[in-house]
Amino acid sequence: MKKNKKLIENYEKYVAPLREEYYKNILNIDYSTLPKGILLLINHLPFIISFIIILLGNFTITSYIISIISLIILNILIKIISKMFSLESTNKYLSEIQKQGYFSIEDYEDKIRKYITGPTGYYQEELNNIKNKYNINDQTTRKISTINGEEYYIWTNNKQDKINLLNTKSNKRPTIETIKIANIRYYRVDEERHSIILKTDINIYQLKKESLPILNEIMKNKRLENIKTFTPDIYINDFELFMHKIKKEMTTNNYYEKERLSNNINKVAISLIFLITIIILNNIVNRYQIIFIIISILTIFILNNAIKGIMSYNYKKELSENETIKIINNNPECIEYFKELKYSLGINDNFDKVYTTENVCYLTWAANGYFHIFLNLIYFNVVYMAIKPSDIKYYKVENNTCCIKLKDKTLVFTKDAANIFAKILPNKDYAWLKGYQSSK
Repeated sequence: MKKNKKLIENYEKYVAPLREEYYKNILNIDYSTLPKGILLLINHLPFIISFIIILLGNFTITSYIISIISLIILNILIKIISKMFSLESTNKYLSEIQKQGYFSIEDYEDKIRKYITGPTGYYQEELNNIKNKYNINDQTTRKISTINGEEYYIWTNNKQDKINLLNTKSNKRPTIETIKIANIRYYRVDEERHSIILKTDINIYQLKKESLPILNEIMKNKRLENIKTFTPDIYINDFELFMHKIKKEMTTNNYYEKERLSNNINKVAISLIFLITIIILNNIVNRYQIIFIIISILTIFILNNAIKGIMSYNYKKELSENETIKIINNNPECIEYFKELKYSLGINDNFDKVYTTENVCYLTWAANGYFHIFLNLIYFNVVYMAIKPSDIKYYKVENNTCCIKLKDKTLVFTKDAANIFAKILPNKDYAWLKGYQSSK
C-alpha cells in the first residue's frame, strides 16, 4: 500500500471519474493519438535537447542557463503545435493518464489492474478484509444486481432498521454503504426498462428484476404500491440535494486542476533553486563533480515534467448560467434523477406545455382541485406549485404575453399559453371576469 500510495491517490482523485465516463461512452470516444514511440520522443524531446546543450557546453553555467531556457521554449512550442494540428487526443481518460507519464490506456490498465483493481490489488485486499470482518461469503450472503452489471452484497443489521450494501467486485474502492430503512423512499417495478427502481434519500439504484424477491422480503412496506401517503416535498428536497452534490462535483474538478497547477509551479521553483545550488557547488567543490552532474541532470528531468504539467493545465473559466444549464440537462445521471422525480410526483410529459418569454418550458395541468405548474428543466432548484383556484385572480393576455395573477405573485408566459389556460382555468379569463362583474 505505502509503495503505491501515490498511484492510488492519483487514480481516485483524478482518473477514476474519467475512466468511468470513458467506459460508459467508449463507442463515442476519439481514439486518435500519435504512435506510442513518437509520443514518447515528443514528451522527452525538451529534456533530450536540454541535456545535449549541457553536454556540448561542457557543463558550464552558461550551458545550464541556455538548456533551461530551451526547456521552457520547447515545451511551449510543443503545446502550441499540438493544439494547432489537433495532435492531442480528445479522450479525457487518455489525456489524464498521459499527464501522469503513461502513453496508452493499455499501459495504465495493466498498472492499476496489478496494484489496485485486479485480483491481487489493493481494492481486493480491502474487500477481503471487510468480508472477513462482517462474515460475508458468496454462499449465504444475498446479492442484488444493477442493470449496469454491478453486484452488491446486501444484509440487514440486528435491529432490521438498516440495510448494508457492499460492491462484490474490486473495480471500485470497497466501502459499506449503510442505508436506514426510514431513508428508503420506495422501490417499484419499471416495466418500461424491465428493472426495479430503488430510491433512497440520496441515490437511485436501477436493479435487475431478479432482485425483487429480496426487496419484498426485507422492506415490503417500502414498495410504492404499499405507500399510502404522498410527500412531494421530500422528493423535491432529495432531488435538490442531489443537484447541489452535482454542483459541488463540478467545482471540485476545477479545484483539483488548480491544485495540480499549484503543485507543478512549486516543483518548478524547487527544481530551479536546487539546480542553482548544485551548479554553484559544482563550481566551488573540486570533488564529487560527477555526482553533482548526475544530480543536476535528474533535476532537469524533474523540471521538464513539472513544466509539462503546467502546459497541460486545463483552464476552465467560470461557467455562465446558460452553460451550466446545458451541461446538467445533458448529464445522463441528472436526466435519470429528474425523470424519477417527475414519476414520484405523478408528472408526465403528456401535460400541457407553456413557455416563458425566455423559452423556458413549464408543464401545467389541473387535478385534485388544484392548478399545477412545474418547471420542465433540470436545475438546482425545483419549481413546482399546486395552487388553489381561489388564489388565482385571473389570467390576462397583454401584447405578446399571458400573465397569471396570483394572490402573491404574477407568472408571465407567451401569448399562446392563454389557449391552455382556457381549458384548465375556467372562469379565470380576465376579459370574461370583467364582463361577468360588470353585468352583476
